[in-house]
Amino acid sequence: MSTPTASPRRPGRPAQFDRDSALSALLWLLWNKGYDAATQEEMLAATGLSSSTLYRSFGTKADILEAALTRYLAWADAMFTPLEHGRAGLADVCAFFDNLQALLGGPLSTAGCLMWNTMQNPINGNSRINALTELYTRRLRAGLTGALQRAADAGEALPSKPQTLADALRAGVVGVQARARAGEVEDAITMLDGLRALLGQGEP
Repeated sequence: MSTPTASPRRPGRPAQFDRDSALSALLWLLWNKGYDAATQEEMLAATGLSSSTLYRSFGTKADILEAALTRYLAWADAMFTPLEHGRAGLADVCAFFDNLQALLGGPLSTAGCLMWNTMQNPINGNSRINALTELYTRRLRAGLTGALQRAADAGEALPSKPQTLADALRAGVVGVQARARAGEVEDAITMLDGLRALLGQGEP
């Protein structure tokens, strides 16, 4: 029996190249380090790719960020599900807060939010990047508004109208993520408790 021969490798492409895994590595790098701080050397080290393969596979650094943001949006579906498809009103909002708090206890506790981080960078002027960050913002606002409207329709007491309250909670979420990004994770958790208390769902 003859011994199988390996298929020829394409120049610059490592054996067993896994684009999905490489994209996940790039997402984590950009999320943790930030768009400007993440260097080409770090992207190569994270993916195990050569520079030619990295850019042939993913394009420019802006293209890499676009792909990472798209992946981040897909990952965030689990965060948005309680808001967009739940049926429990205020409890759905608190489930969203619980998911956010779980992130604060994970390996990227001080990474903040990739979307909010990107919005503060000039790269957000790129129309394709901006479309993704705005989509994230719209989904968060619509999700919070929808959950709070369900709460109001069910007779749950709210401190203000659903849309107004949703905007206040959205500002609070941005603050939580900003404090986490600054390394103040305990204060970020305290702020989350404050948001719960505002809804009458936690200790005042």
